Amino acid sequence: MKKSKLPLYTFLAVFLAMLLVGVFALPVFLNILQTRYFKLQTEVNYRQAKSMAQFVKSRIAQGTPKDQVLEEFQASIAGTEMDKGFVCVIDQNTTNYLSHPMINTVGMSVATKNALYDANYDGKGLIKWEEEVGQGKSGGGLLHYGNDMPIEIVYFYSIPEVDWTISSHENSSQIKAEVDRIKSYLTYGSAIFGLLLAFPISFAVRRVSRGYEGKIEQQNLLLETERKKSDVLLENILPPVIANRMKQNEEMIVDHYDGVSVLFCDIVNFTSLSAQTAPEDLVTLLNQIFSEFDRLSKAYGVEKIKTIGDAYMAVCGVPEPISDHAAPIAKMAKEMIAVVKKIDQGLNVRIGLHCGEVVAGVIGTRKFSYDLWGDTVNTAYLFESHGEKGKVHCSQAIYELLKDRFEFENRGEIEIKGKGKLPSYFLL
Repeated sequence: MKKSKLPLYTFLAVFLAMLLVGVFALPVFLNILQTRYFKLQTEVNYRQAKSMAQFVKSRIAQGTPKDQVLEEFQASIAGTEMDKGFVCVIDQNTTNYLSHPMINTVGMSVATKNALYDANYDGKGLIKWEEEVGQGKSGGGLLHYGNDMPIEIVYFYSIPEVDWTISSHENSSQIKAEVDRIKSYLTYGSAIFGLLLAFPISFAVRRVSRGYEGKIEQQNLLLETERKKSDVLLENILPPVIANRMKQNEEMIVDHYDGVSVLFCDIVNFTSLSAQTAPEDLVTLLNQIFSEFDRLSKAYGVEKIKTIGDAYMAVCGVPEPISDHAAPIAKMAKEMIAVVKKIDQGLNVRIGLHCGEVVAGVIGTRKFSYDLWGDTVNTAYLFESHGEKGKVHCSQAIYELLKDRFEFENRGEIEIKGKGKLPSYFLL
């Protein structure tokens, strides 16, 4: 009886099938997975490059000199671990590095790296990277350096306003090494182990994929954390509404307000106190007082504008207009006097209040400042300087708004420099 060749054919079929899977199919799948990782990493690099480019644009729009912007950029990337990725700045006209974590590289031409740009992630149609940068293009892909050097994942972002390119790089050697190792196992082991190797290999591939997807997620979280830190820093300098407008690249922030209430507060006899108190103790005292004032401003919805020496300036109705702007700032003024007395019985303050129209906006390019201008501001200051210690000195305008809800002492008309005689009141 002729033996059936089916077992042999089955063996050969299974053997060849596993051989094809091990030698061709799975490596193709791994290449697809590798390309997917490269593209995901390129997206992360894009976000990083774009974020840094927006920072550069905002600083340039504020009138900051280019050299200073580069110094700030260089300071932000100092200490970068190159094997974990880095960001640099390139001059499009000369293709020279303007900023780089390796300070010795600054001034060198991109051309010296002999990098070939692969926009399709397939190693075909390679073009010289310096030509792409020199033409002011933006894009992402792989950089091949040759000579067994690791391939880099890159996204370069053009800033035409200054003819610069922000380039974000990530080393791909780790993922490529992992994929090459798995390919080697498949090539030499698929004929012997067949199906037994399919499961651990697929598990290893899944593990690699999850590991690097997790790495990308961690990088995204890190970028988000850094963005939030920047937002908090900006909002500590400016009102949140104004900070949001600046983050949207609004070049000139100037607003007119028809009705606001302005407060000036000054510590009485501060000059003589300064002469009798150690500098450290004086600063500690001012910090304690102004911190309490800040707490009150937050509680009453009043916006602190600035402190100058021992003077404290605040406003209600800016930057978000409110109809009843006088009452909150009047309540705050009364509590400010009590707070100072509680901190130090020997201290006292003068407070001046006035309301009217103002212009508010952001000034400065290096150290932002949100400030107010107008006759209302000047008048509030004059009422403070012509007041009495331990009292809130109010203008006729404040009195008219609050006379039905607060008690006042009519001080009568007083001579105010530059204003003549004006009616004035003390808030009780």
